[in-house]
Amino acid sequence: MTRRRGSKILAFLLACAAGPAGAQSYTRQGYQEPSPRTIEVTPWGGLFWSSGVNTSAGTLTFDPGPDAGVALGIQVDGKSQVEVLYLFARPRARFDSTSIFYASSPPFGVTTQYLQVGGLTTFSQGKLEPFISGGLGLAWFSPSDVQLEGAVTIQPQDTWIFAFNLGGGVKWWISEAIGLRFQARFLMPVFFDSGTFISGPNGASLRVNSGIPIVQGDLTLGLAISP
Repeated sequence: MTRRRGSKILAFLLACAAGPAGAQSYTRQGYQEPSPRTIEVTPWGGLFWSSGVNTSAGTLTFDPGPDAGVALGIQVDGKSQVEVLYLFARPRARFDSTSIFYASSPPFGVTTQYLQVGGLTTFSQGKLEPFISGGLGLAWFSPSDVQLEGAVTIQPQDTWIFAFNLGGGVKWWISEAIGLRFQARFLMPVFFDSGTFISGPNGASLRVNSGIPIVQGDLTLGLAISP
């Protein structure tokens, strides 16, 4: 009687020990963690747009057009990346004058480039990864020569200014190393107009007048590659 009871107790303990091991084996076979991605390179292209710029003499308007670029992402943790972004576009612009002292212009190209450093954070990991992104950096605008009536040519100067971007989208991983990246992004150059430094017996202060003269953005599709 004692031996039978001991055999039953031993069989019960073995069954309890085998249960979790079997469950772990099933979990390993039924679910696989996504492979860690240390670097992502995403070339992309899309539609680039710009808001108009209102001045006292008229309005500068931009036509929508294509853009292209590349993003380099370096993984920081399971959800976050440091991202370096480069964008190139050449929209067509024109100046519509509302003043008798200035003439309207024909369309002319404006080479536009952005170089931004920022980050990207995903909300979840897996085959579909929705994310938000943002960054800071520089924007470079290089207008082409403008030919006005009367054989008058205007040569605008290139402009480098501070800019930042905000965006969001989703990554769809087709495999562990290849995916598609859909994104909408806002790009905002910041123009610093003037500054004032005030010093007195109670301390000093620096005041800078700035604004966002134009809002740009794009809607893009990219190929995410994680070697």
